[in-house]
Amino acid sequence: MQTDAAILEVHNVTRQFGGLTAVNKVSLSLVPGEIRALIGPNGAGKTSLFNLISGVLPCSSGQIRFKGEDITHLPSYRRFKLGMGRSFQIVNLFADLTVEENVRIAVQAALKRTTHPFEWIDHKAVLQRMQDVLAQFNWIKDAQAKAGSLNYAEQKKLETLMALTSNPDLLLLDEPTAGIDEEDIALMIEMIVSSSENRTILLTDHDIRFVMKIADRITVLDQGAIIAEGTPEEIAANPLVDEVYFGGSR
Repeated sequence: MQTDAAILEVHNVTRQFGGLTAVNKVSLSLVPGEIRALIGPNGAGKTSLFNLISGVLPCSSGQIRFKGEDITHLPSYRRFKLGMGRSFQIVNLFADLTVEENVRIAVQAALKRTTHPFEWIDHKAVLQRMQDVLAQFNWIKDAQAKAGSLNYAEQKKLETLMALTSNPDLLLLDEPTAGIDEEDIALMIEMIVSSSENRTILLTDHDIRFVMKIADRITVLDQGAIIAEGTPEEIAANPLVDEVYFGGSR
């Protein structure tokens, strides 16, 4: 595991649910600017690992370090303040608010320096940042449409956009292409790559073509443990990955 320049270090992390071990002694590290994909069959532990890294779930054992700081026991909001962002497998939006209002809330949360409810916020800066974000990623035609009225693909893109809005140093994307078509996948690739110059991205997705196009390195999980890691070319040529992920059918 690389440690000298790593922005994220996961060391021997385990998560148990009763007698089930969802994540089993996983160790990995990400360097700044890297796009890392996490793949594996259903039930491999991908989302559980995301939840451990982002603080949604506590680790049963092991350690997680972010930008050199031990965050193993920090709550999610503290990790967010340190520079971590997250999207979810199931879209997590304010359905009754407009696209613009959802982005504004994400911007406002990113600009707050503390969790104090009466902290002064520069609303002019919030509005300017919101407008900049909407102008940069202008694929949602109507910023005044309610988020709940968008189709699923647009909701997925909006949630990813909200995660990007906070300018996180590390962005976790859980199934960003789930349920969206080829044209929208191309837009998602463009959005992620164009935003990745100064940030590290860890993503999980079942679309192996998407993963192979976008990832610098790929980590493969099976039954909660890492079974392979390498470049897309190395993973594509790995017979164990072929057996576990594709059933040896390639």
